Amino acid sequence: MNNSARTDNGKITNSISARSDRFLRVIVTLLVLAFPAVVLFVNHGDSYTLGLLMLVGIWVWLRDGARVWMNKDSAALWLAFVMLFAVAVLAYVTGLQTDSGFHFLGRYLRFLLIVPVYLAFRRYPPTAKTVFIGLALGALTAGVLASLEFLHAHGPIRVTAQTDLSIIFGDLTTTMVLCTVAGFGLMAASRRRWSVPLLILCIAGGVAATLLSGTRGAWLPLLLLIPALATPAGGFLKHRYVFAILIAIIAVFSSSYFVTRTDTQVRLKDAVRNTVDYFIALHSLDAVNAGALSRMHCDNQKIFLDAWLKFRAADDESGLRAGVADDPLLGKAGICQGQYAIKLYNPGSVRWRRYIFPRMRSYQAGRYPIKLLVRGEGIFIFGKEKQAQMRIATQDYKQIVLKTGNWPGILIIVYVPPKQALWLVPLGGYFGEYSLSIAETSVGKRFEMWRAAWQLFLQHPFLGVGTGAYQAKTNELIHIGQVAPFIGVYDHPHNDYLDALSSRGILGFATLLAVLLIPAGRCLRATRSPERARHAIGLAGVLTVTSFAIYALTDTIFLHSIMITWYVIYMALFYARLDANAAPYTNSKRIQ
Repeated sequence: MNNSARTDNGKITNSISARSDRFLRVIVTLLVLAFPAVVLFVNHGDSYTLGLLMLVGIWVWLRDGARVWMNKDSAALWLAFVMLFAVAVLAYVTGLQTDSGFHFLGRYLRFLLIVPVYLAFRRYPPTAKTVFIGLALGALTAGVLASLEFLHAHGPIRVTAQTDLSIIFGDLTTTMVLCTVAGFGLMAASRRRWSVPLLILCIAGGVAATLLSGTRGAWLPLLLLIPALATPAGGFLKHRYVFAILIAIIAVFSSSYFVTRTDTQVRLKDAVRNTVDYFIALHSLDAVNAGALSRMHCDNQKIFLDAWLKFRAADDESGLRAGVADDPLLGKAGICQGQYAIKLYNPGSVRWRRYIFPRMRSYQAGRYPIKLLVRGEGIFIFGKEKQAQMRIATQDYKQIVLKTGNWPGILIIVYVPPKQALWLVPLGGYFGEYSLSIAETSVGKRFEMWRAAWQLFLQHPFLGVGTGAYQAKTNELIHIGQVAPFIGVYDHPHNDYLDALSSRGILGFATLLAVLLIPAGRCLRATRSPERARHAIGLAGVLTVTSFAIYALTDTIFLHSIMITWYVIYMALFYARLDANAAPYTNSKRIQ
């Protein structure tokens, strides 16, 4: 009787266990299918998904133990993620402790969840097709909703969805496109007529969403599709599929480039121009500083004056002929070393014409008047609502001082009467007043932040200045005139590698590389597999890691909770799929 009761209890227990396994397997599969769309269009969707997977993983841990599912590869992955968090804590403790650093550590905690998330996927692994269907549907959803938002808007937009940042939206949609292409051969093998056109539509939708985000750093990884499709790494893809994918991507990009409302063409051109302007500004700043001890800060190098003249486009009242010319009279003034000056000429006969010049934004600007060398005829107007003005009428160069009071004097507005010309040269009064004024762009700010981060790393090479201490330490550099004031508002340098070096030193940089290179190596080995599903998962992993490594060049992606969550979930998922056929750890207790 007792044996019979025990047998019945065992059957009941096994039945309950089987039901719970089926239920949890369905939950994990649904999460994998929905996550790509949820993370973009549900507020805090990334946190909800990560939390549910964590709970499932903890249940697996308590039930089976972690060692049951652990192997050498998964242990290396866990160790890399854990060490990144540990070094961040160590840098915070030993460096300058700030509120930002404390918040950053809270985000880094997500790296530790790689263990329970991996266990959840390892115990209840979704099929490879499920993984790629979720990514393809996410790309399609992003494309459709981004296009609808674009059509509804009346001007250029940068789609953000629920991520609140167009950069994150663009990065994630690009990653979906890359992974969809990686799984294209696997999903197209179903032999259903609608599968290939639908996959092409998903890829085109994802590319459209990426372009509508305006995230230039997310456009570059799309070039990874060339080696992914055109080399043996692509595998299992028929030539007609490769051709169709490339045609779809080129068509979407071309449409975006030539439709002015998308701003694609403008942002590409601005990236080149802003890069050139930054290095002109830096060269001009070096030249000014080199002569600061012997002469006034006269910024009249031709290359700088050309860039300064063209930096801010004249408004609809413009009509001036503007250019940089060699003026022998400037040399007689005895202030500037060269003879180049900006010449503004009004060819009209009726109305005055104006031009606007930038001045670098700075906490010092309000205490420093605007100084210029001028000759000719014109009017300078400055201050809020044109509170003050100064009229100029002189045949020889004259130094003028425009007192700005409490107004920061960011713009210099010049009016020139009909048939008259005005020559001018800016005279710098504080660090980078004019030299760095043309660098205050999204590209220029990044370059300047990187310069600051590198200086901080050189000062504290081993453990950096402290997790989250970048902004405080950068402001110290600003106050001693080492970097531009306009980067003082940023708490990270928009580059993961330089953020690691400056905030966490060599140790932090090493752990960041480990988090990228260890999964990249494992996935790259999987691409050599003759098995279609394993190859696709490996290629998706390589493309994901490589794209994240590229995003990290222009943004600090691992300071964003959404990006950390995405990386943790998909690295755990790819590893679990690659390990799906491996036997459980033999020395641990038996899997029920």
